[in-house]
Amino acid sequence: MESGQEIMIFRGGWRCAFLVSCALALAVPALSAFPAAAKIKAAFDAIDASHNGAVSRDEWDAASFALFRAADKNNDNQIDSDEINNTSIAPDTFLRADLNHDGKLSVSEFTELRRAIFQTADIDRDDFLSPVEYELLIVMEKVGWQDRNQNGRVDLSELSDSLAKAFDEIDTDHDGSLTTVESEYMRPAAFKRYDTNQDGKLTREEFVTGYRTELISG
Repeated sequence: MESGQEIMIFRGGWRCAFLVSCALALAVPALSAFPAAAKIKAAFDAIDASHNGAVSRDEWDAASFALFRAADKNNDNQIDSDEINNTSIAPDTFLRADLNHDGKLSVSEFTELRRAIFQTADIDRDDFLSPVEYELLIVMEKVGWQDRNQNGRVDLSELSDSLAKAFDEIDTDHDGSLTTVESEYMRPAAFKRYDTNQDGKLTREEFVTGYRTELISG
């Protein structure tokens, strides 16, 4: 682990088509497995029940509850290790959320973990997840957030380090720039805005500055 604490909350595959399977912002085992921008948007829209372009805490909780209920096949208000096999809940997510280590996941345990994820991803602390915050959640769950003051949030002062690390991992050919293929998870309009010299690639500086500017400007 590098200096500062990295928050790694979820690892798992992207298996998302409807609200229940879209409810989790899952990390992916390899950068090549990142969902395309259209799939990320579909997942975000599925959670955004009010269709106002932002995911509220209540909407996040509702999506989390729907995911839990879908996994609870025997309707006993608990999820055991067998029940997660055909769901979008990754095994290590199960282990992390099982706070009392009884081999079962209660609604309260699952909700607590999900709310911690929301708090981490809500960078501007307005109690909503914007499309850019949701997009970054997908990325940072893979590479790790930098939480140097260990307050369970990513402050703007910590964001540049998180983004720089993400850039290095997304830059799979290590040429110091990101192509549209390497960053296919990113909203196309955002890629164009961040590409200030309009050369069809993003440098590390363009990548970091672009995300920071969008998050700060709201």
